Amino acid sequence: MRSRRSSRRSSDARTRGFSLIELLVSFARAGTLLVGVVKFFASQVKGARAHSFRVEAQQAMRGSLDAITRDLRLAGACLPGDGAFTSLTGSNGPGTDSVTIRSGLVRANNQCLRTVTTADSGTGATALTVESGADFTTNMLAYVKHPNGSGEFAFVSAAGGTSVTFQTSMTQPYPAGSSVHGVDERIYEVDDSAEPPILLLTINRGEPQAFAAGMSDLQFTYVLDRNCPTCDVVDLPASTAEWWLVNAVEVTATVETVGGTQPEDEATIVASSVGKPRNLLP
Repeated sequence: MRSRRSSRRSSDARTRGFSLIELLVSFARAGTLLVGVVKFFASQVKGARAHSFRVEAQQAMRGSLDAITRDLRLAGACLPGDGAFTSLTGSNGPGTDSVTIRSGLVRANNQCLRTVTTADSGTGATALTVESGADFTTNMLAYVKHPNGSGEFAFVSAAGGTSVTFQTSMTQPYPAGSSVHGVDERIYEVDDSAEPPILLLTINRGEPQAFAAGMSDLQFTYVLDRNCPTCDVVDLPASTAEWWLVNAVEVTATVETVGGTQPEDEATIVASSVGKPRNLLP
């Protein structure tokens, strides 16, 4: 039979708890584990943040290339197929390039928005007598084409019935049989002086609008329907005749991440796309 003293000692050993050294060792181990957990989650947060910046840059890239390529494919549709008119124009460097893309407007029934003059008009005229002025609207950009191939752009001030009136005077006479076309004109260019650089879109000669932030460079090359195969590829067509030979345009865009403050947030993405314009179609 155990004595009361030995029983009390055993009870004290079981209830006395941890020593100070044991507690300190436990806290040290827990602290080391906690530091590791904090570092792990911090790295995960940094990685997620960097990934989000890259995703935003990729979305800007994809949206910009899709829009430019779509407009390139529509270039020249429903517009003059000969003469001085070109559905594409542009500039080449020395830094970033720009492109001007023109396509024709369509009526609600999907027919080209086009009409023909039925009476002669002289230089300085602001109103043209046409077969139908329906669907031409105020502030619409139009192109007036002379049968000899020359022509000019003008904004519509009023239209209806058998007339179309313009905001500016015609610079030359137009005989009966001249044509009037509704035009959608879009200019894509990069403002690399902005911080961050911005892709700008100008529609129908209005104010440039920000289209995508972080676009730092835009380059175009033009494939000519000449010496095919292999077709001539130029940085910029040298004349109206060469613009009419363009049957494909390659656009290469460079986008940088926007808003990051850490080195891991920074990334540059480069991608290309090809659009085949319809500028050779009548």
